[in-house]
Amino acid sequence: MQGFQISGIWSRDFRHANELAANCDSVAYENISALSNEADLIIIAVADKAIENVARSIGAFDGIVVHSAGSVPMNVLEESFRNYGVIYPLQTFSKNIGITLGEVPFFLEASTSEVMQSLKMVASKLSDHIYETGSEQRLLLHTAAVFASNYSNLMYIIGNEILKNTDIPQQVLRPLIAETARKAVSNDPYIMQTGPARRKDLVTIEKHVEALATLPEYAEIYRLLANLIINKYE
Repeated sequence: MQGFQISGIWSRDFRHANELAANCDSVAYENISALSNEADLIIIAVADKAIENVARSIGAFDGIVVHSAGSVPMNVLEESFRNYGVIYPLQTFSKNIGITLGEVPFFLEASTSEVMQSLKMVASKLSDHIYETGSEQRLLLHTAAVFASNYSNLMYIIGNEILKNTDIPQQVLRPLIAETARKAVSNDPYIMQTGPARRKDLVTIEKHVEALATLPEYAEIYRLLANLIINKYE
């Protein structure tokens, strides 16, 4: 893997560790403390709320330990390790869906300049897009990413559900989704905004809200977002 040897993998579910180890020519460990036997760098890639407990479970380790979370400060590791930091890849990951890491921006934070140099060496073998970012900035970045990714995906879900009780197939929205995303990444999204709220077409907005009478939760979201757009472009 990009010139790195993955010396061991641990997971709360040993089956998952075994599966991943088999895919990257590594070894699965049942005991988390075994990770420190041969490794130079340990990456904690777990749910945000579990990072601190996992760090405490690793035990004594002279190498570098990092977590990969956007919203968790680096200092959750300082009580457990001397050399620590963060390697945060700004991307959404799903099992069995490949990612081109070279296009993914990586955001680094480190306890010392020496640790930062080591993290840069690792990250630069994975991507050309490397940034140094403190915990507070990274939290704002993660918040922005939730809006750009998680919440936009929720809009796709809502669009599909609105069409669910019609004769219109949900897949008709896909070309629109793709073109909207293409324009957003190739231009300024502020300039690319379209739709009735952007035009301040209040008549059409009210028609849409009325059409959502059987889906009052979505009608509320629609009106809130429409008002946000109207206010932003006044």
